[in-house]
Amino acid sequence: IEVPMGTTLREIIFDIGGGLKSGAAFKAVQIGGPSGGCLTEEHLDVPLDFDSVKKYGAIVGSGGLVVMDEHTCMVEVARFFMLEILERIVDGKGEVEDLDKLEHLGNFIKDRSLCGLGKSAPLPVLSTLRNFRDEYVEHIVDKKCAAHVCKAMRSYVISIDTSKCIKCGTCLENCVFGAISVN
Repeated sequence: IEVPMGTTLREIIFDIGGGLKSGAAFKAVQIGGPSGGCLTEEHLDVPLDFDSVKKYGAIVGSGGLVVMDEHTCMVEVARFFMLEILERIVDGKGEVEDLDKLEHLGNFIKDRSLCGLGKSAPLPVLSTLRNFRDEYVEHIVDKKCAAHVCKAMRSYVISIDTSKCIKCGTCLENCVFGAISVN
């Protein structure tokens, strides 16, 4: 779609776009293409123009929007932009100090780059750190991903209803990975 400057995200996403097709709750929108920042529900009524979105760490950029629902892992979204540190975090090996490193690195690149891409490349990481810091902390401290996206943080519980199990062994025979054992 093409809209005039000053149109709000709410108008674009919900009025023109018809809202989230999944039926899940809105969580964030990445604005400005791959170098843009992520904005949250509190930003839905901000007019889309260069100066307004810049105040919130985003850019209009190419004008692209990626709308995310409540099932989106924001750490995973940011991982695409500062890979090494974020790989550690989604692998369950992150440390609280990594958050400061990400912020320092992102601001360093943004403030010292001479090209537009360098100035905007860290915005997705910086904006998700600012708006979804609790998800980063949850990944690092609790070793959990609320969105259940990060494989290293998944846990599996096998529950057998012993009143129905006849101990036939079929489950043992069918596990191609040998993950089931009997004591």
